[in-house]
Amino acid sequence: MMKGWFYTMKKVFICSPYRGDTTGNIEQARRFSRMAALCGYCPVTPHLLFPQFLEDGQPEERILGISLGIEMMLACDQVWIFGNKISNGMEYELGFAREHRIPVRLYDNNMNRIDPDTLKIDDRVDEAYYNVVKDLSFFR
Repeated sequence: MMKGWFYTMKKVFICSPYRGDTTGNIEQARRFSRMAALCGYCPVTPHLLFPQFLEDGQPEERILGISLGIEMMLACDQVWIFGNKISNGMEYELGFAREHRIPVRLYDNNMNRIDPDTLKIDDRVDEAYYNVVKDLSFFR
């Protein structure tokens, strides 16, 4: 039954914070990746991979890690944004998604969908969040 199934899975880039509370953010990224996998998608979560061998505290290695993640995004069908805040690294990734018209989905920290049509009145997001995501291509 499972043979060949993985060839048809859509790949989703998991976009969520890493810096700051790295322990908590890693745990969240694991939860978000698990959700995507259980929904039948192949999660691509660079911030669970690259910090294993790159030092985020070293500017050159941080830039390399984000650049490697962007390379992985090119192979993805969608970007799923998790959380109510957009970090600098996420903003950079989303700029790339915007330029390449990769469709995005929005989720809050509790993995509830955020409707792009009601962003302006959604209390879960602030003006800074809205300004980063407003021009993205949304997957509905």
